[in-house]
Parts: sequence; structure tokens; C-alpha cells
Amino acid sequence: MNEKKAILEAALFISDKPIHIKELSKIAKLDEASVREIIKNIDEELKRDDRGIELLSIGDHYHLKVKEKYLNKVSHLTPYADLSRAMLKVLSLAVYKKGITQSEIVKTIGNRAYDYIKDLVARGLIKTEKFGRTKRLDLTEEFMRYFGVSSRQELLDKFRMKTGKKELKDIYLPDFAAFFERLERKRRE
Repeated sequence: MNEKKAILEAALFISDKPIHIKELSKIAKLDEASVREIIKNIDEELKRDDRGIELLSIGDHYHLKVKEKYLNKVSHLTPYADLSRAMLKVLSLAVYKKGITQSEIVKTIGNRAYDYIKDLVARGLIKTEKFGRTKRLDLTEEFMRYFGVSSRQELLDKFRMKTGKKELKDIYLPDFAAFFERLERKRRE
């Protein structure tokens, strides 16, 4: 069982996005119940204070990430942007227009938006809710933690302070998307 645990740890470590329990089962050649038990064990070990990473659980998806208290000290070592520009654009639209629908984002970005939204949901940065024949997007607590803000309003206020824009209607979306990208780069520094 130690080898199976090592295989699961390696998979979680090397993946740049959360992995579904079914995929982990295939990788380790174990049933889902056994994988869940091993994942629970890994999670307990990583919760100790002397560990620099933690296990993120988003539904049936799992991912290893750096603990918040160490992020500022090591994030500059990341050789790639954590989120693509397109995913940042989806997030900026979700911040810019509270309750935006998936169909509105697809009209703005194109059909690839479905993939970006699915990835952002898997990462736990947004959540979706059925809304007629489409879905409505909303920000999550993980989004707030990831970007170091306590609310959507705080993020908008930071943008207004930076640009001098007073009203939401005065905010030009491409400027907001660029601000959001700079915020992500700064978060990684």
C-alpha cells in the first residue's frame, strides 16, 4: 500500500490542475474507496505544521498546493503563469458583472470559454448554478483566498483606487482584465 500512496502523491504533485478520483483510481490501479482512504491519510499528514504543502479537495477532485503562509516566500519560483490569460479574462468578467451567465461569457470569448469555465470550477475559483438553459457563475471563497481579497467589492475597490474610476459603468472591461492580470502576476511575486 505504501507504493500506491507514493504513486498517488506523485500524481498529485506533478499535476498542474486538480485530478478526479476516477483518474487517481486508474493511476493507482485501486478502487475509489481505497484511493479515498489513502487520500485521507495523505491529507492528515500534510496538515501538520512542519509541512509546506496541503491537499486541496474540490468535490471529487484533488490537488496539492503550497500552504498560504509559505506562498509569498516561494511563488516567485513558479516558471509559468498559474492561470492562462483566457482564464483570467473569464474571472475578470465574473468579477466585473456579478451573476454573469456562461452564455454571456461564450458570446464575449468564444466556445473555448466552456473549457476555461470547467477548469476554473475544477480549481474551485468559481462555481456554477443552473440558470434556465445556461449556468450562472459566481466567485468562491477559494477565489477570495487565492487573490487575497475578502469580497468581489474589495477587488473592484482596488481597481477603482488604482484607476480613479468611481462607478462600475465607467470601468472599461479590457482595462479591468489587464488590472486582473497584473494582480495575478503580483500575487506570484
